[in-house]
Amino acid sequence: MKREYEEAFVEVDEIIKIMPIDLSSKIPVQFRKIISENKAKDYSIKIQEPLEQQKLKQETIVILGLIYRDFLCDPEEREKLQLKDAEDLKRIEQEMQEQYDVNNVFEKRKNNKKNEEYDNNQTDLVVYKEPGFIKKFFNLIKGIFKKNKF
Repeated sequence: MKREYEEAFVEVDEIIKIMPIDLSSKIPVQFRKIISENKAKDYSIKIQEPLEQQKLKQETIVILGLIYRDFLCDPEEREKLQLKDAEDLKRIEQEMQEQYDVNNVFEKRKNNKKNEEYDNNQTDLVVYKEPGFIKKFFNLIKGIFKKNKF
């Protein structure tokens, strides 16, 4: 398991310890056991109330949100939160689908090829340098020996 999650489990475990008993009793024992078994052994943190002033890890906040949604809130609020999560997932999925849509990828490739073809069709001026006297003489001698192969 990633180190970030192990440290987040330590923070969640500490928060559960300072929760009122009526709230912490709503969290299943098996879930608390999983948290305590997977938390980092060499990471310690002292969490005090109010939690808003604590610098909690992002993973800790997500886990606490899941605990609240699944165990602590009333059924009506749970349903609203699940619907909101489903809408967010659909929105993210749609954004990903648009970003990586096969048709869009091919369109981008076509546009890139058109740009490359345009770039390839452009002609650049090349400076032509007349060979010097020594080079002309050397080429002349080389040409003589090529014609008269011995």
